[in-house]
Amino acid sequence: MSELVRVLTLARKDARNVARDGFLLWMMGYPLVLSLAMRVAVPFVDLEGLHLWLAPAAVVLAPSLIGMLLGFSLIEEREQETWILLRVLPVHERTLLLYVGGLPFALAYLLSLVCTALYGRPPVDWPAYLACTAVGSLTAPVMMLGMAALARDKIQGLALGKILSASSAAPLLCFVLAPAWQPLLYWSPWYWIYLGLVGSFAQPGELAALGAPVWPALPGWSLIVVPALECAALIAVAGAALRRRMP
Repeated sequence: MSELVRVLTLARKDARNVARDGFLLWMMGYPLVLSLAMRVAVPFVDLEGLHLWLAPAAVVLAPSLIGMLLGFSLIEEREQETWILLRVLPVHERTLLLYVGGLPFALAYLLSLVCTALYGRPPVDWPAYLACTAVGSLTAPVMMLGMAALARDKIQGLALGKILSASSAAPLLCFVLAPAWQPLLYWSPWYWIYLGLVGSFAQPGELAALGAPVWPALPGWSLIVVPALECAALIAVAGAALRRRMP
């Protein structure tokens, strides 16, 4: 049996675990419901630019929920002492780590694309949108690994998940902070991801006409590179911490 077949078997096992839990299924479907709800509600709200400002919302939310979902799954496996089985699986450690990190990324990316389709506002700059969505999907393994590495049980995992999810709301502060205070948000990958997504949805001149928040005086590529580096660093730290906790 090849490593690929073994990894696929592990994926089917994880899928069955999620399918048995209605709450986890709801968490996965919530961004889709939110996207549809915003699509229906936004035309009735008389606020200029709201359709644009909300366009990245589900794309930012979806990876966080996927990360929480799989983080809970990892915590549950640790509580059931099934992590020790990972040590005896005939799968190379690098392959296993690639699966653990790649699964939330892939799910988050697909879910984000579906959310955008349901919201109904197509991107103007598709390359920028796809790149920003890919970087945003990296926050899913950040969330998953961070929860599994730091939380002792599901209760702590729930509290930690709420804290990490709350940090994804940091971009909203860009609308109220003066330009001089904007660097206080640079620590958050979600800040850069949100700005990049808004730019990918905006028509030429639309941001200026709306009096958009002040964007960082940096090249456009920084909205992709900076959060990608931040997420990569967080994944490396959380992954190392998780490995130390494994039996």
